[in-house]
Amino acid sequence: MGGYMKKFLALCMVTILTLGIVGCGADEAAKSENEGKQENKQTAEGTKNESEEVKEEPKQERPVKMLTAVVGGNDPDEMELWNQEAERLSGIQLEAVRVAGDEYDTKITTTLAAGEEIDILYMNTDIFEKLLPLNAFEPLTSRIEESEVLGNPEIIDPKEWERIRRDDGEIYAVFNKYEGGRLPLVRKDWLDQLGLDEPQDLDGYYDMLRAFTFNDPDGNGQDDTYGFTLKKTYDIQPFMGTKGLVDGYDVDENGQLFVPYATEEAIEVYDWLARLYAEGIMDPNFPTNGSSDCREMILTGRAGLMVYWDNWTGLFNDKALAEDPNTSFEIYGLEPPKGANGEGSITTGQDGLFTLLNYSDNKDWAFKFLEFYHTYEGNILSTLGIEGHDYTVEDGKYVLTEIGEQHSMDHGVVVAKSSQWVNPVKIPKNYEQSRDVVLNYGQPELINANSKAAEEIVDKFIIKAILGEITGEEAVASMQKELKGKGLID
Repeated sequence: MGGYMKKFLALCMVTILTLGIVGCGADEAAKSENEGKQENKQTAEGTKNESEEVKEEPKQERPVKMLTAVVGGNDPDEMELWNQEAERLSGIQLEAVRVAGDEYDTKITTTLAAGEEIDILYMNTDIFEKLLPLNAFEPLTSRIEESEVLGNPEIIDPKEWERIRRDDGEIYAVFNKYEGGRLPLVRKDWLDQLGLDEPQDLDGYYDMLRAFTFNDPDGNGQDDTYGFTLKKTYDIQPFMGTKGLVDGYDVDENGQLFVPYATEEAIEVYDWLARLYAEGIMDPNFPTNGSSDCREMILTGRAGLMVYWDNWTGLFNDKALAEDPNTSFEIYGLEPPKGANGEGSITTGQDGLFTLLNYSDNKDWAFKFLEFYHTYEGNILSTLGIEGHDYTVEDGKYVLTEIGEQHSMDHGVVVAKSSQWVNPVKIPKNYEQSRDVVLNYGQPELINANSKAAEEIVDKFIIKAILGEITGEEAVASMQKELKGKGLID
């Protein structure tokens, strides 16, 4: 007998039984109805109890432990306040530890090697690429796709997830923030003071930087300014873009992996940079500068340009205004110089990524915290900071405290990843203008596990070329030899 026939006969039996019940006397029917109601009531109560049991939130057995380099308070005491604020807003116990500076990458590797009890580990893309083969990171694909926050396309563009999805189809990390990009940030008040137009190509940039150095842009009558400051060779991308070169790795038409900065097209740019150094236009301390040194050069009026993050456009302006409300200081984002084909480029930021360690016994709560992190309350925590410490809410309006003004609405995030994020205090001066430059000219780096090693080699020879110890041509030849010798390029 076929399946269809069996179903048909079963349906018939049900129908017959139903009709039989209908055919019973009224008393019997009423009795049956009452019994049915009682059963339904009991069933409903049982279902309700079961539902309540299902909905009951499991108890958090221990705090989520997070290791981070950028997120949280600015010192241990404030970190404790930040953890408390995170728990107040999210209902999730958190013990986040922030390790700043160059020690962080070492801390990541020792944490993994020792199997430390860490649930969430923050890292940049280059470290992520290096550590992913260790299979220490939990696949998060299904959690993200099922999340009402992280899987919401109105909060995070689905294309962003596809960008970090791996060849095995899995996603192993959650974003920290909108990473922005690095563009030429210029003292616009110096441009105005000297009556200069915005430069369009390398020659225009040279003329502007020379004027910043020798034409007394701050009007103090002193020869105390440089046109350009930088940290080693970070970041010369806007100038390399005139030759169509991008930072990091690239793949040629034959599928061969190469480093664009180590190609002959770069020689002319190295010679241009060497000219800036030789003529005293470039900050001579660039080989030993850190980012903070360069920022200080800009803030104290000793240099007129550095290539840095779009987020810092507003931070520079806010810091200067906090120091002196009447200052003429103004930072502004320039378009990159254009090459012969009229095109230019800048580097967009590497993703800062949160990973969940697969040996963690606290992954559910850890993921809940990452979901919260991308809610509006989470965005407030990672930008403005701690209520009552960094800001207050007065008549529904967010107001920064004196400490909050000093922190410039940055507790690891200046602009949240969420498409719905709007800073409730203010949009920093000229920030949107710089962001638009990044959106128009930004190109991502191709990062892999060898990126850091290749960068160190390229960096070494570029510095020698800028210092005039070798020519640009010799620098490229040396890069090629060492990169190939170490198997870092095809």
